[in-house]
Amino acid sequence: MKVNKLLILALITVFIYPVNSNAHSHDEQVESFILNYIMDDALQLVKTERYVEAHNLLEIFSEEFTQVLVSNQQIPMNEVRIISLAHNQSLASLTDTTLPHEERVRSVMKLRLVVDAMTSEHQPMWVEMEEPIVMTFQQLKDSIDTRDREMYQEMYSRLLLEYDMIHPSIRMDVKPEHIQKMDAHFEYLDKNRNNLLSHLEEFDDMEVIEADLKALFKELKEDETDPSLLWVMISTGSLILLTLFYVGLRKYLGTKKLERRKKAE
Repeated sequence: MKVNKLLILALITVFIYPVNSNAHSHDEQVESFILNYIMDDALQLVKTERYVEAHNLLEIFSEEFTQVLVSNQQIPMNEVRIISLAHNQSLASLTDTTLPHEERVRSVMKLRLVVDAMTSEHQPMWVEMEEPIVMTFQQLKDSIDTRDREMYQEMYSRLLLEYDMIHPSIRMDVKPEHIQKMDAHFEYLDKNRNNLLSHLEEFDDMEVIEADLKALFKELKEDETDPSLLWVMISTGSLILLTLFYVGLRKYLGTKKLERRKKAE
């Protein structure tokens, strides 16, 4: 039917030639969407302890990521290395039966954040870690006030884990000198814990560390929604709606045709 042919043409047009976007940029948006979608699913599988399925998804991610590298050779090699390392670590964590569940989740979450950091044109997901990290640092400062060594060790370990989870991601977005400064701060907190707890070190040093920690997130905060992601959602939604409309119309026309045939009989 002529109507059916027009609908099929509309579906193809929406899928291949999106309005106000060239084909190359649309391909990149779709590729980014696929990579992030795979990682979302993999993370959810790990959280529910479905490690084998999560491992299989990470294998699929590797294949998709390879295709992205072939089609988009402008991705910096340092970003490729960061993601490849995080990916290998995630795969290893899923096959290591000695690792606690929480460590496996953290490993895959680290990969999830770094993939988002590579594909996001606006505020990356790792920025959302500011509040828990700053809160942990505040508790670390409190342990110094009260000279609580046990609490200091607990808060330092937690802070280190939280920082380690976003470390690959910040390497995508933050200047190397700022990262080096933060790494030095963490080394200072580890080596000088006795002096800090004995109040032999200047407490002003903690204020400097806190300011530098907050500065990691400050420049990347934006309220805008990523328009590329928005476009993918709109175009994908339009495709789904048109498909449903087409299927519904075919069903309607088929029903009418059957009614006419019964009347004729």
